[in-house]
Amino acid sequence: MFFKAMPRIGYKIDGKSVSTKDIFRRVGLDRQVNSRLALESYYVKDGETPDIVANNIYGSSKYHWVLLIVNDIVNPYEEWPRREAELFDYTEAKYGVDNALLDHHYRLTSNTDIIVDYDPAKIINGDIEAVSNYDFELDLNQKKRQIYLLKPDYLAGFVTNYKKLMVG
Repeated sequence: MFFKAMPRIGYKIDGKSVSTKDIFRRVGLDRQVNSRLALESYYVKDGETPDIVANNIYGSSKYHWVLLIVNDIVNPYEEWPRREAELFDYTEAKYGVDNALLDHHYRLTSNTDIIVDYDPAKIINGDIEAVSNYDFELDLNQKKRQIYLLKPDYLAGFVTNYKKLMVG
């Protein structure tokens, strides 16, 4: 459905006309839907994919694209939470082999949102703590687990509006 509703656009390549889907056409949520009245908070469980969540909520995996639009996810490979079993390997691929447990940054122990410079005296005193590359990626991954779902009562209207907006 996501790609089916996209209009076609013509391109000239090597002097030949080619017709393809206009993948640059984007549709966002309108104010009524985005008012949070039509949305509910959801925590993605480990291993759940957009199609699994869509099947559980809407009764069909074909509505996975609705979850992505509602959460403004363009690249699900990077913006959807990874499986915890794969996160260490991802961290090693990103930071280098045997670097997953190296220090990424330092933060205050009293307020873990505040990043600070390395200071050995403050580490010994317990004022700051090191955050490894893996712990940093784990925290980012956990934040991706909190998403919004379009309530099932609004699904049919959303799909209809999506189709209209994509061709118009």
